[in-house]
Amino acid sequence: MSRIRLAGLFLALGLLGGCAVMQKPIPASTKLFENRASTVAVAVQKLPEPNQSMTGAQGVLDYAINKANAKAIVDRLQQHDFSVVKNLPQAFAQGLESRQIKTVLVPEPLDTEQLAKFTEGSGDGVATMDYRPLAKRYGVDRLLLIEPKWLGTQRNYYAFMPLGAPVGYVSLVGQMIDLRTNRLEWYEPVQVNTPVAGEWDEAPDYPNLMKSVDASTQSASAKLRAAFFMEQATQAVSAAAAPATAQ
Repeated sequence: MSRIRLAGLFLALGLLGGCAVMQKPIPASTKLFENRASTVAVAVQKLPEPNQSMTGAQGVLDYAINKANAKAIVDRLQQHDFSVVKNLPQAFAQGLESRQIKTVLVPEPLDTEQLAKFTEGSGDGVATMDYRPLAKRYGVDRLLLIEPKWLGTQRNYYAFMPLGAPVGYVSLVGQMIDLRTNRLEWYEPVQVNTPVAGEWDEAPDYPNLMKSVDASTQSASAKLRAAFFMEQATQAVSAAAAPATAQ
């Protein structure tokens, strides 16, 4: 391939990459709670495998080394209890019902990968997956979906050298979707990092590191609920945690 054609290919790929839309937050407003004639399905997306996020400048070999060194932490994370996140729909449903909004609690986590991509429109304010079939499945008008993006820890590296201790790291996204149009009425990403108090490297149970994971889980859950109901996060902690049971 000539240099001109190769340059043209890179330019085209760059332009295509520039078309991707990064969804901006859509703050909650009282309009979310004004339509009491509509019914809302409340669900959580299928939880990702708990893991350690490895950030920083790393080559392919560096990443492989860091991943191998983190295996003991990842094995412990995959035994950890994230039922606070799994049971968040209960806390959200209770909040909606207290505002006289009819709800349907989806009993199992949704596997949204089974849904089709939404192809009838795109851009800011439009859900990327086609959630409209869920209206008929659950007999609802809107969907309140909690999407766990990351559950576990995070550690920063330079090559294969850690730049600090791992921290508890949880990332959640909440969205309210109009199932007639697939448009977003609310969209809120939340990320929480919590440093470890005390010694972190206490294999195999890593008690202090798991405490930082729990703190991030509680904080992210409370912040997401507070953002939706327009409350103070400190007031929402107990409400977000209350429905949790052991997995």
